[in-house]
Amino acid sequence: MNQLPTDTINISPELLEVANLYLEHQNTQEVATVLNLEPHDVAQILKRPDVKSYINQVFFDLGFNNRFRMRRAMDALIQQKFQELEESQTGSTKDISELLALSHKMSMELLDREIQLEKLRQGGPKNQVNVQINEGGDGTRYGQLIQKLLGDKLA
Repeated sequence: MNQLPTDTINISPELLEVANLYLEHQNTQEVATVLNLEPHDVAQILKRPDVKSYINQVFFDLGFNNRFRMRRAMDALIQQKFQELEESQTGSTKDISELLALSHKMSMELLDREIQLEKLRQGGPKNQVNVQINEGGDGTRYGQLIQKLLGDKLA
């Protein structure tokens, strides 16, 4: 089953061409040569947030960088080890326990990253009100300065 991306990225066809060539060649000089552009221009395009986001999304959706494929591969390894243990009936459970621990660690790290990403998406406080109360006669240098400047008006 093909996984559809949850977020869509708006990117122009020209920038998409640069991004796809970069994914193919992984070299700004080669991309610049193919598209007859300056390497500096290609580098600037690759620094754009929309292009970076597209490249990252494609990279993490391909191969074993894809979290779903990684999970299926890990599950297959664990299943294979259980099967080997069952068939031989003399094997060690150490391999299985190590694989299970690694699988759990990977799941927890992925969950932690998703939580961090969600916190970043939510951002900080939407509205913030700061209140500062300065009283002239508080004994500080600032208070003394205010008292000198305002004189009798402060009382």
